[in-house]
Amino acid sequence: MIVRNWMQNNPLTISSDTLASEAKRLLLDNNLNALLVVDNGRLRGLVTRHNVMRMGHYVTRTQNPDEVSFFVNRLKVRDFMVRNPATVDANDTMEHCLEYGKELMVAQFPVMENGSVVGIISANEIFLLAAHLCGTMEAEKMRKAQ
Repeated sequence: MIVRNWMQNNPLTISSDTLASEAKRLLLDNNLNALLVVDNGRLRGLVTRHNVMRMGHYVTRTQNPDEVSFFVNRLKVRDFMVRNPATVDANDTMEHCLEYGKELMVAQFPVMENGSVVGIISANEIFLLAAHLCGTMEAEKMRKAQ
């Protein structure tokens, strides 16, 4: 099983100049766990839902109007994105992807092919793979039992 067959194709991307508040809106509106930051066709970083929510929680907890204003109107994703995120190749195996994620303790990878972003793979796709394998194994057990 290769990554290409399980990844999300044509992922939503943003530029490093995107406001944090816009990134948060895109993550929530599209029910995404991560956005890829791409400038001039090159992968620059990764913005995760967790990072944006944690930052937003901190800002609202301080209840400082200046910090809230800064978060909403001036903070850009380049200021807090994960720079140079670990990536996988579209032709890598899912086993490699799982081991690499476990090793780095990350839940999503940009998927690259010939230096360009072609997708993203996250824990959601891993769960789909697990469900597929469980279903296949159960069907095989049923077939053998007959």
